[in-house]
Amino acid sequence: MELDDLDKKILEILQEDGRASYAEIGRKLNVNENTIRFRISRLIKAGVIRKIVALVDPRMIGINHSAALMLRISPENIDEVLREMSAMREIPHIYQLSGDYDAIAVIMAHDLDGLHQTINKVKRIKGVIEVNSLITIRIVKSDVRYSLV
Repeated sequence: MELDDLDKKILEILQEDGRASYAEIGRKLNVNENTIRFRISRLIKAGVIRKIVALVDPRMIGINHSAALMLRISPENIDEVLREMSAMREIPHIYQLSGDYDAIAVIMAHDLDGLHQTINKVKRIKGVIEVNSLITIRIVKSDVRYSLV
């Protein structure tokens, strides 16, 4: 789907405030509310907007520990391993890579024991050859907004 300037402006507003009403967005952009409603509906149907959710600060709900897992995976098992890991709630992000590692997964837990349990669960998945665990010592930036320019 090709995004025009209006689509991008709508997305910028929604990335800042997912609760913004059609009327409020229309006022900010000087566009009819029905046009905004149509555009947002189209963006949802096209999969540009996957869902509108509350963005929770994990630390505020006691999820204080995270780690990056660098994974080497057997080539014949890669899809199955990534599918199994995708089903795990403790793993919010998985990226398939090129280079020395096949994937990187970000895991989150309430405590170090939770990280340890998740790391061991990943290590036991058939096809996982190596897991290099990198424990987070400080979060410098964590943002889910994307540049639309």
